[in-house]
Amino acid sequence: MLREERLKLILDFVNNKGYCTNELISNKLGIPFTTLRRDLTDLHNETKLKRVHGGAKSIREKSILESNLYEKMTVNIEAKKMIAKKALECIKPFETVFLDAGSSTYFLAELIKPEYNNKVYTNSVINAQVLANNSIRDIYLLPGKLKISTGAICGVETIQALSKYNFDVAFLGINAVDNDFNFYTTDEDEAEVKKMAIKNAQFAFGLADTSKMHSKSFVKYSDKSQIALISNEEE
Repeated sequence: MLREERLKLILDFVNNKGYCTNELISNKLGIPFTTLRRDLTDLHNETKLKRVHGGAKSIREKSILESNLYEKMTVNIEAKKMIAKKALECIKPFETVFLDAGSSTYFLAELIKPEYNNKVYTNSVINAQVLANNSIRDIYLLPGKLKISTGAICGVETIQALSKYNFDVAFLGINAVDNDFNFYTTDEDEAEVKKMAIKNAQFAFGLADTSKMHSKSFVKYSDKSQIALISNEEE
């Protein structure tokens, strides 16, 4: 059996059951334990399922899988533009801004103009380019490792750089919002960047359209006590 076929078989089996022991998966699918452990680790690292002690757990909550950034920029466009307009009202002239990677923050970057005289820090190459196209003079692109799928820069270098700065306002991307208004992302490294930005910001806002509501994703990085949610819901 080809590896990709085997991974799909495992994923479908775990999603159907919700939770499976390693022994059950191995026996039912005829996969040796050594191969199964490796496959479960790969699926866990790809955030397609959650590996737990002695088995694997489905993570089928809405928005759990990270879409390619360019794909996300083609869906819910009007909602994201509405969110961006609301977010822009939270920025005052001469403030220092942190702009997270993401599709909603991309639309916010399009609205920031040079007359605001803002100093903008971002961990997104694409957002930095949009700001440059808007003739923003003070743009700071954070160092670190580029995550190709989302266009986000993250990692140890990013955290170290962020720890030096204080922001008047920060805008964070969100993958999922649960019923208690906890906020999630799909990547642990990106979660750490968001946490540091929130810690060093006087005010922090999360941007999420209504398709991300009532769901959970891989990593919780904040809640309603730390950041305010800006959505496209009518007020």
